[in-house]
Amino acid sequence: MNLSTLFLVLAAMCVSSCRQISAKTKSVPHRIISVTITGDVYLQALVDSSRVLAVCALADDSGIHEAAGLFPGKPRIGPDLEKIISMRPDLVLIGSFHDQAFVDGIKKSGLDYEILDSPNSLDKIRSYLKKVAVRLGEPAKGDSLVRWMDSLLAEVKQHADRCSDHPKTLYWSEGFTSGDSSTIGDLLQVAGVRNAAAEAGIHGSQTIAVEDVLRIQPDWILRSSWEGGTMKPLPSALADLAATKAGRIAVVSGKLLLSTSHRCALAADSLVRKLHPHCQ
Repeated sequence: MNLSTLFLVLAAMCVSSCRQISAKTKSVPHRIISVTITGDVYLQALVDSSRVLAVCALADDSGIHEAAGLFPGKPRIGPDLEKIISMRPDLVLIGSFHDQAFVDGIKKSGLDYEILDSPNSLDKIRSYLKKVAVRLGEPAKGDSLVRWMDSLLAEVKQHADRCSDHPKTLYWSEGFTSGDSSTIGDLLQVAGVRNAAAEAGIHGSQTIAVEDVLRIQPDWILRSSWEGGTMKPLPSALADLAATKAGRIAVVSGKLLLSTSHRCALAADSLVRKLHPHCQ
């Protein structure tokens, strides 16, 4: 290898190394915008308000937001690409559910961004919380939140272990349910009950027919509520279920039951108390 070739090889190695270092050491963001509920909750738990430019448009909706009213005085913003760019953030928290055109616009704008996926397990919530905490420059706070989450989940499991019954519980949400490979499935397991949907072979969030619910004959029906909203009544055909006749319908806050943050542990605490009413 002649000197000229050796120089080019070394230069290429240097550039590659510098790129890797740069990718691993992104600067800590100080001008952050969130356009998702989960992003808002992460920011409230992990960073000082001075680092937050704006939070999502639903930030004051106590019906669905896990921590409504957070960051008072901060602008509320939706997926408005032009407005977001004009605010010159150094990090934008967006959701995997957002319109692809908006996501593509963020990517093409050159703004730094983090797409917050929807974890389908407690393990994924833990790992994602840690990942976002590192991205926000607050790894220690992320670890602390995971410890808080696991501490509460451990207390719930200890409570459940004292209960001799393990009722077969079916989550029902307007014709949808959650089997295995789902956060709700994990929460039911922590609460010491059987996931009727998982036992019926349902994976993740899926539709379920009324006829299948009648066939499964759950001991309890789990529903999620929303503050300020009204739940539709169960289909009339489910009135003949033993669980319905006995009033074994547990209602848990949807903001917590469907949470993709550390606050999902609060749903587990509610579940164990509602599904084991005689074991306190």
